[in-house]
Order: sequence, then C-alpha cells, then structure tokens
Amino acid sequence: MKPIRAAQLLLPALLLAACQAPVRPVPPEADAAPPAASTAAAPAQPTDDAEAAGPSPPALAEPTPPPAPDPIDTGAELFDHLAANFQSPICIKGEANRTWRKRYAGHPDSFARHLEEILPLMAYVATEVDRRGLPAEFALIPIVESWYRPAAIGPGGPAGMWQMIASTARNHGIRIQSGYDGRLSPVASTDAALDYLVDLSARFDGDWRATAMAYNAGEYRILRAFRSNGHRDASGERKLPQGLSRITYDYVAKLRALACLIAKPERQGLELPRDARFVPLARLPLPPGTNSLDQAALKLVVDARELRRLNPAYRGGRIPAGAPREVLVPAGPATLLAVRDLPDAPASGDAPARSHRVRSGDTLSGIARKYGVPLRQIYRLNELNGRSVLQVGQQVQVDP
Repeated sequence: MKPIRAAQLLLPALLLAACQAPVRPVPPEADAAPPAASTAAAPAQPTDDAEAAGPSPPALAEPTPPPAPDPIDTGAELFDHLAANFQSPICIKGEANRTWRKRYAGHPDSFARHLEEILPLMAYVATEVDRRGLPAEFALIPIVESWYRPAAIGPGGPAGMWQMIASTARNHGIRIQSGYDGRLSPVASTDAALDYLVDLSARFDGDWRATAMAYNAGEYRILRAFRSNGHRDASGERKLPQGLSRITYDYVAKLRALACLIAKPERQGLELPRDARFVPLARLPLPPGTNSLDQAALKLVVDARELRRLNPAYRGGRIPAGAPREVLVPAGPATLLAVRDLPDAPASGDAPARSHRVRSGDTLSGIARKYGVPLRQIYRLNELNGRSVLQVGQQVQVDP
C-alpha cells in the first residue's frame, strides 16, 4: 500500500479515535508483552435507488463501500484482540512456562505499567500481524527482543525493536546508509520482520513455534535439527527438536508465557491497563521539501520530540538524500487534516518498469539488493515466496 493511500484510508476512522492524549512509553529492561488487530466491517447491502414505474424493474444503486475499520485505541481493545487470535492452547503447564510468567510479571504493577507505555506501538504491530494473517503471538516478539524500543541496540550489532543484524535486514529490503538505518524504523523493520515471518511460516507449514525458533536461530538450523531428529515437532517446553540452544527453546517459552499473561492475567494476579487510551499510530509520507524531522513535525502538527523518538532511523533527526521517506506518527485529528492538505510529492518521471533475467547463482534477495527494492516487492510482483526456486532465463519483474 502506498503511503498517501494508507493515510487516506485511515483518515475517516482516526478522526474519531485519535482525540485522546498519547501514552508515552518508557523502555524497561528487556523481554515481555503483546500486540493488536482490527475488525472487518460487514459489506453494505445494495439499496433501491428509484421507485418502480409500471413494468420497469427498480434500478439498484451502487453498493456503499464498507467503512474503514475502527483503529485500536484502548488497552481493552488491544488485549481482547490479541487473546482472540492467540493459538490454542494459550496457557500450558510446564516449568518453563511458569518460570517466564514469574519473570515477566513477578512485579505485577511494574509489568502493567510497561505494557501501558508500549500500547501505541504494540497496537500498530498487532494490526500489521493481523493484516498478514499471522498468529498474534508474533506481535509479542518485539517485547522479547527489545521491549518495543525502536532505538534499541543489542550486543553484537542487532538493532531496532525487532533486533535485526545488518545482513538479515539488507536481505529483506531494509535500507542502511550514511545517516539512515532502517532497522531503527518501526515502519521498515516491521514490514521486513513480518514479511520474513510469512515466508518462514510457509516453510514450516504454519507451525508458529517452529517459525519463531527459525526467526531466532535461523531457518537452516531448525531444518537440520528436524532432519537429525526425524520429526518436525517444535516445543520450547519439551525442548524439541533436540540439539538447539537453550536461548531458542526459551524464545518460544517466553512468547507462550506472555500470551498467557495477556489472555489470563488473573492467574498471575495481574491487572492489565485495559482503561488506558492512546492516539493510534499511522505510517505517513514525509511532507515534500522537508529535510529534517523537526520540519516534518511542524507540517504534520505533531510534537517534534515524539516524532524523533518514534523514528530514530534518521540520525540526528536529519533526512539524508536517498533514504526512505515514510514515518510513524501519532495520527490525531490535526495531523490527519494536515496530511489531507499537503501537496503531493513531485512525480519521479515515467521510467520504464525494470525486470531481471535470472542467471546461474541468482537469488531473490540478491536481485532485490541489486535493484535497491524490498524483497517483499519481488515476491508480490512475481507471486513468489521464500520457497520458490528460480530457473536460469526466468524473467523476474522488479518494478510495479
């Protein structure tokens, strides 16, 4: 979806939902919480537009398009959405599950406060997870990885709230250049992480536990373990498949523990921040002609400090040439009205769409890197996925 189009679709629903003061997240230590989603509106029924006159049949009006989904803007909506979309069974018995529930929620008030601080980002990710048809557990990954801190830098080089290393990020279409690191962009990193999880899910037959293990340890390590074990059972609690690191087993155990805490908080004596309200976040294009986030904040009618906090990919708040121009913004009524009145970005010309003829040794990720486009774009334009096999001489479309 193009940024301008996304903003236009969000405008009607967010004008009503975005009147509340935003919740300002404070990063905790590391490891724990959930995501969100949206509800589909029923299609409108066609209505008669003219009275019947004699034998002439009545004319039918064009069906009214369904309204845009109401964005999630309360803790209750988010937690209920997540609980409804977790995979069953949500709460399981076992030592690992008990251990991680206690670690996350050993101090219930502190855990609830941390959840409240990350509600806007978690709702954004939960909605993106739902849009791709993925299990809601995947909206908890940024809690395990970074507690939803967009600017998080981990030991050894992983960065962003999804904690991607540079090579993995580039392989999935994230741009990293002087003055810009897309791993620190909640928009770019979430797109790349979820597209990667879609591919992994297809490779592991929809098993979310194996998919999560592969996201943590690498798909080929999990496939080798499956072959060595002679089965494809994946469990953090039972440490299957055998031969993986404790970190990988714990990864699944953490996600299950967090899901249980959100779906059944009373089991741990928790009181979730269900009454908390926040302004939903929306991905919007940077206004034409802006070369800093502070300039963009003035035109988008948002707080400059909040815009920089949500979009640390732009080093020092400056927007370098060639960097993606899409940001995450608290989409209150004033912002959406301002976006509506902004001029369109200048046209980039009518350059012909590019294509690539496959040679021996080519890979889809390599083609995406060569032409500077997201890997997901190659997948979408050519109806391919992570399991597709290229043939020498095959024509791969690069541009829409």
